[in-house]
Amino acid sequence: MKKLILAALTIASVTGIASTSAFASNKMYALGGFGMDDGDVGGQFTFGSQIMQSKWYVESTLLVISTDEKDLQTKQEFDSLMLSLTPMYKHSFSENFAVYGKAGAFYAHSDTKLVFLSSDNNEVHKGSHGDFGLTYGIGAEYKSLKPVFGHSKFVTRAGFDWYEFGGSTGWYTAESVLSIQAGFTF
Repeated sequence: MKKLILAALTIASVTGIASTSAFASNKMYALGGFGMDDGDVGGQFTFGSQIMQSKWYVESTLLVISTDEKDLQTKQEFDSLMLSLTPMYKHSFSENFAVYGKAGAFYAHSDTKLVFLSSDNNEVHKGSHGDFGLTYGIGAEYKSLKPVFGHSKFVTRAGFDWYEFGGSTGWYTAESVLSIQAGFTF
């Protein structure tokens, strides 16, 4: 079921970006890099497209973080993924430098496994949680002046994203993520 939800959200995000691109100029981009929250580092991938030659864009970002912690009594594994879809406004200072702001929605899914270590037998507790929330972010972007190959230009970006969600369980969580990514326009 989890994989089905992830596949549906991924397809919806890619379809949304592709349909937006049908009305846009050829300013699309794909970025990959890392995101870091509270010392945990994970992979971050972004796909985006300009909306009809304006300063507005729409993008989808996937952040995947996996952590393992172990001490004398417990072993904990935590896998989390966040998939967002956000409109973004980009202000260019020159042809190759811009700042951006974005706000939108995301879906987060987490799997946890906690093992209590003992000499006789290990007690295992597993859990899974998914929730929707709001995301917003700011950052700066550098784009090469000349194409690297064909019409594609090199793009690098640094930014902060915030994720806020509070689900039906009554708890509230806010995460901040520092990200550095690089990729190409096409």
